[in-house]
Amino acid sequence: MVELLCDVNVHIRVKSRFKEANMNIFKKALALFVAAAAAISVSACNSEGGVFVDTPDIDPDAPTGVVKYLTYETNFTSASAVTISRFSERYGGSIEVDTSSTQPAYFETLATRIATGDSPDLVRYEWIAFPHGMSYNMFTPLDKYLDLNDPLWSGIKDIAEQYAYNGKHYYVPYHIGCSFALNYNYAVMKDNGMNTDPMELVKTNQWTWSVFEDMLKQWCDKSPDHIGYNGVGGMSFTLTTGKKIIEIRDGDITDNLDDPDIGRCMAWIEGMRKNGLLGATPEQQDQGVPNGYVDPGQAFVDGNLLFLGMEPTWTYGSAKESLDGKGIANEMKFVPFPKDEQADAYYQGTDTFGYMIPAGAKNIKGALDWINLCRAEEIDPENVAKAKDDACSDTVSYQPQCLNRKCNDTINPDALKRHIYTAEENETGVMVCPSCGTAREAVYKTVWTEEQYDMMLEMRGEGDRFKLLFDNCYGFSHDVSQVFQGGEYPLLDGPVFGDISYTTAKEQMKPVLDGYLQPYRDRLKADASGEEVTTTPPAAE
Repeated sequence: MVELLCDVNVHIRVKSRFKEANMNIFKKALALFVAAAAAISVSACNSEGGVFVDTPDIDPDAPTGVVKYLTYETNFTSASAVTISRFSERYGGSIEVDTSSTQPAYFETLATRIATGDSPDLVRYEWIAFPHGMSYNMFTPLDKYLDLNDPLWSGIKDIAEQYAYNGKHYYVPYHIGCSFALNYNYAVMKDNGMNTDPMELVKTNQWTWSVFEDMLKQWCDKSPDHIGYNGVGGMSFTLTTGKKIIEIRDGDITDNLDDPDIGRCMAWIEGMRKNGLLGATPEQQDQGVPNGYVDPGQAFVDGNLLFLGMEPTWTYGSAKESLDGKGIANEMKFVPFPKDEQADAYYQGTDTFGYMIPAGAKNIKGALDWINLCRAEEIDPENVAKAKDDACSDTVSYQPQCLNRKCNDTINPDALKRHIYTAEENETGVMVCPSCGTAREAVYKTVWTEEQYDMMLEMRGEGDRFKLLFDNCYGFSHDVSQVFQGGEYPLLDGPVFGDISYTTAKEQMKPVLDGYLQPYRDRLKADASGEEVTTTPPAAE
């Protein structure tokens, strides 16, 4: 859906930056999240003593009405203006947006409103929703309302199954994203004598672990300033084996830390790090070079980084705008992480976007109408074609108003008395402000190549080249996430960006991880057996 792509990209950016937020605030919100679930558990027990979330019958002919949507983003209305208009036209519905100031505040607000019987009708999916929120009965299962075999949801069923909890689907995404990819400036590669384009290697099924490693070595051997890879940690690599770090399946939660393929992948990563191919070297770090996360707008400016592992649609636009603005030659591209030669298919990580209905929602019918409309808009052939045409078009557009703060317009002024160009002026191509004579400025636009756009669509699941996997290892508590990313022995990030042995980290952290996962396993099994699930909220910090 064209106008919601901005909303999706903001979602991904916030998720990757949220890891840097204040964790004490997050833990407080998490405690309230659990406290709300405890309140639900007390009031939502069936006659057999098991916990459930009410899924009432709905009248398909009932008015859609007002849908109360809780979010922490300020751009939802503008990014979705066309869809909201269609929601009104087709369903007679409207969206009432309640905006929290920050993501932690959003979780706190959601928890409080569920606990007090004032649930919103709609929230968007977040990593912590699966399985954490689902394990505390925070959401309404959708199986009674959505038919995944319906053509509307074609191509979604396999992905939705990866979010199933105890056989129920609390979340059915309408949009499949690219998750993380390897972003690079092919112009710089060619300037350094590396003319083999990873894009062509993907097309010919030759983009593999060994080829990737060879390319990193070529690059790093050319200059002590060169960095082969920066960006996200180990999960994007391990998924190429076809294995998830943590899986929820067959009524259990299992980790694959001891899986031979995961171990083989982490050993490969560890070896590349030791050979100076991943992240900034200690000497580079002493000079202030980032090790790991780099802002896409800055990552390729000095020409020293080969690959940035980052959400690609954001990176593509941010990097191109920065390089174009500085007059730096560029051919920005992105490809998936390389194929594991020993895997039975080309696996890659994915992420999704969609909405969930909180437990206790009053207007389930309206929320479902919105969810169905979003999916219909997403797959509408006209929308799909227009999105590609718009992305690849190099047609220049211009600022809607004069940018001269001293314009002092009296014809059609904005609040700062700058001239707003009228429809007639736009149609006739007026390029100079009629009030002050200032030349009209063009709006920067990222122009996609058709080749790159088609690759993006393929990475989102079109065609049969890739098998998409979602690893929910960051969908538990903050403590679980820290096992992989923080502390003395971060299991996934340590071997990529530090001198940490995966074997040693696993020996230290697997018992800790098992301890953190056990309460989730207990709740999952108790819920499946019809027992009453009780909760004890952790103390807020």
